[in-house]
Amino acid sequence: MVDTFKIYKKDGTKVVEGPTPLSITGIATNTAVATGDYQAVRVAGDLESAKVDIPAFTTLAEEATFDPEGDVKPTDANTVEEIKAWLTAHSIDFTGVTLKADLLALVPA
Repeated sequence: MVDTFKIYKKDGTKVVEGPTPLSITGIATNTAVATGDYQAVRVAGDLESAKVDIPAFTTLAEEATFDPEGDVKPTDANTVEEIKAWLTAHSIDFTGVTLKADLLALVPA
């Protein structure tokens, strides 16, 4: 049988329930959350374990999206489609070029 868990806010509001791993969603990006703001329990049948404080954490910063119209040049971290969009936006012909490495070679130094 798969273990079930619940996460509660410190005010007792249930946030999420299910098998591990669970995710807490709806918290703004780059937010510091204090120890005990959220608590977890293990559920066995109809019984819940004692609440355990979730340690402090900070939510991830918002990821910057790649702007093909911008001045930031694509790198190997970009997708082939992003590289093609950048090349197109900067009037660089890539006809017949399909490999990521070859597309990146067309980006001026």
